[in-house]
Amino acid sequence: MKNLRTSTLILALTAFLFTQANAQDTNTDAHDVVIGIPEVALLDIESASGTSITLTPTAPTEAGSPISFASTTNTSLWLNYSSIIGSTTEATRKVTAAISAGTVPGGMLLKVQAAADAGSGDGTVGTAAGQITLSSSTQDFITGIGSCYTGDGAAKGHQLTYTLMLNPAAGNYANLDFDDATTLTITYTLTNN
Repeated sequence: MKNLRTSTLILALTAFLFTQANAQDTNTDAHDVVIGIPEVALLDIESASGTSITLTPTAPTEAGSPISFASTTNTSLWLNYSSIIGSTTEATRKVTAAISAGTVPGGMLLKVQAAADAGSGDGTVGTAAGQITLSSSTQDFITGIGSCYTGDGAAKGHQLTYTLMLNPAAGNYANLDFDDATTLTITYTLTNN
C-alpha cells in the first residue's frame, strides 16, 4: 500500500510540475514571415503567324506611274511585356526601339507606331510615344511602365503598325534602287529609366 501511495504521490507531483511548466506559456505567440518580390523585366514580339514581316511597294501597271506605297503597312505584330519595378531604385521602365542590323534603302522611311495597350493584363502599362521613324539610334517608344503585365500572345499588349513610305523630301524617288532590297533587324528593349 505504501508503494501505491508513493506512486500516486509521484504521479500527482509530476502532473503538478507539468501543469506549472505549461502554465508559463501565454495564449498568443508570433513568428516572422519573410515575403520576397522578384524583379521582372521581360519583353517579346508576338504574332499569329511568325514575327518576320515583308513590306514591298506595288509596281505600277501603267507606264509613267510611280510605284505605290499604299499597301506597305503591316499590323500583325504585338509587343508584350511583364514588369515588376522597385519604387525607390527603378520607379518606371520604358521600351526603346532601333534598327540593330541593316539600313533602310535610300529614298524610303520605315516608321512604326504602338497602339494603346489592349487591356488583357493588369497594372501600370506604358504609354506609346506615337509614330517614330526607325533608325540605328535608340528612341523611346513606350514610356511610364510600372509593375504590370500585358497578357501573352497576339491581340495582347501593344499592336505594332509598320509603315514603309517614300521619303517625302523632293528628289528621293531617284534614290530608289531594286538592288537595295534588304532585311532589317528591329530591336525593342525594356529598360530602366
